[in-house]
Amino acid sequence: MSNHRHWLETVEYASLFASVVASIVAVFFNGAIYVAALLICSALILNAIVRYRLEHQTRRVSGTTNRLHRQWAEELEMLTQRVEAQKQFPLPQVEGEEGTRPPVATGAPEELALLQTRLGKLESVDLSQIQREIAGLKEQYALLDESLGNAIAYLNRSSFAYRLERVEEAMSQLTSQIVVPSPPPRPQPEPVTPESATPEPPKSAPPSQSAKSKPPSSKVVLPSFAAPSEPTVQNWICRHSLPAHADWVRSLGITPDGQILATGSFDTSIKLWKLSTGELLQVLAEHKRGVFSIAIAPDGKTLASASWDKTIKLWELPTGTPKQTLTGHGGSVRALAIAPDGNTLVSGSFDETIKLWDLSKAELIDTLTDYTGPIFSLAISPDGQILARGGGDGTITLWQFQTKQPISVLNGSLEAVEAIVISPQQLLIGGSGDGNIQLWNLETGELLWSLSAHLGPVTAVAIAPDGNSFATGSADGTVKIWHLPTGKLVCALTEESGAVMSLVYSPNGQFLVSGSAKGMVRILERE
Repeated sequence: MSNHRHWLETVEYASLFASVVASIVAVFFNGAIYVAALLICSALILNAIVRYRLEHQTRRVSGTTNRLHRQWAEELEMLTQRVEAQKQFPLPQVEGEEGTRPPVATGAPEELALLQTRLGKLESVDLSQIQREIAGLKEQYALLDESLGNAIAYLNRSSFAYRLERVEEAMSQLTSQIVVPSPPPRPQPEPVTPESATPEPPKSAPPSQSAKSKPPSSKVVLPSFAAPSEPTVQNWICRHSLPAHADWVRSLGITPDGQILATGSFDTSIKLWKLSTGELLQVLAEHKRGVFSIAIAPDGKTLASASWDKTIKLWELPTGTPKQTLTGHGGSVRALAIAPDGNTLVSGSFDETIKLWDLSKAELIDTLTDYTGPIFSLAISPDGQILARGGGDGTITLWQFQTKQPISVLNGSLEAVEAIVISPQQLLIGGSGDGNIQLWNLETGELLWSLSAHLGPVTAVAIAPDGNSFATGSADGTVKIWHLPTGKLVCALTEESGAVMSLVYSPNGQFLVSGSAKGMVRILERE
């Protein structure tokens, strides 16, 4: 594909040249005028296609450039704040007149006493704060350096046209599945209530949003749910607002008993809180760089954390005692997931690999490698049968978890898939960098609907325990809750502290916790 990237332009020029030749021939041979007209039409069609693809590519590059500009602006602002903080702790000045050199000691007792006093003041200077600030600046520089490297690597990829072609192929396949030449007559329904009628396509997904992925027609019926009902408005109130961290709260987790909340941040720490009261219980500080993801085992006794330092650490709960450190990834570890049986830990990294670990033995089991882009999110179905991966290439890859065999690739976005979750009804919800969310039926591989949900990237997705609603968080500073069967919005909350980076529901569904880019953690309770 990369060696023939401009084949459309070549065909267009060839068709245009042939039409000119045919027009000249048509002057001498009247029968050739039809050939000339056909070639001219072909050239016009090819020109329209080339212009359409070029326009899409320009929009895509422009969107990527804008996002990189915002990211670099945020990181430069963080560096500026670090420098301003350093200015608040200046070195104490030795007493003396400004612009004069200290006197040279001549051996007099008064001069010796003065020198000893100044030496004592210099020795009393606390350099620990300055050293911490310097270490922070070095870390910020390293983060900025890696981000710039990632941006350059992304821009150098030639995968845009390839991904666009894959989306077009998926659209054509979906169209062939939906369009039936001779549909059978509809059976007359039995008398039922209006609520039990055949569901219509959700109104939240207008046809104008089907440019990237064509939604199914009205003949596609959504899966049945345990409690089918019309969406009702939900009300949530903030019980606790915790200034938990000094940097992004990128990951959240709650123990199965609903007692302990774990928060992972880019400030390199993991903190354990009492969910009901917001009381700080433990601070886990073993990682050298920011924490991207945390996961809690189904038995609630083990916590796994993934970091920018390319390691995975295992902790004992509820004490927070460190157990083992897993190494093997060549890049930052961005995502974690634990199988429902609690035996296998899955990790996804910026090095484009997925690794499976034996959680009890802390040993590597296998490595899944497809090299299609950095891995941003992972999810395992509640029945433990399907492993899903979302990454920077804009696709979602599915594997059969037990056999580790690939199943299919879902093409629904041209932006990175930053968050995914799988419901008990075998429905996959994905949130992407363009602000859209998609609902997929994993049994059929069909895209049920796609919504333009947020004005910024969708950074977090969490599904309620009842499987009837789910929440999305975005860099636009909002948390939105949706009715899963219909895709209708039932609640919209504004995060006062800026961009929302993580979300998690409590096991009973009564609490919803959000983490922000400014280090705040909000514990919301449903009324």
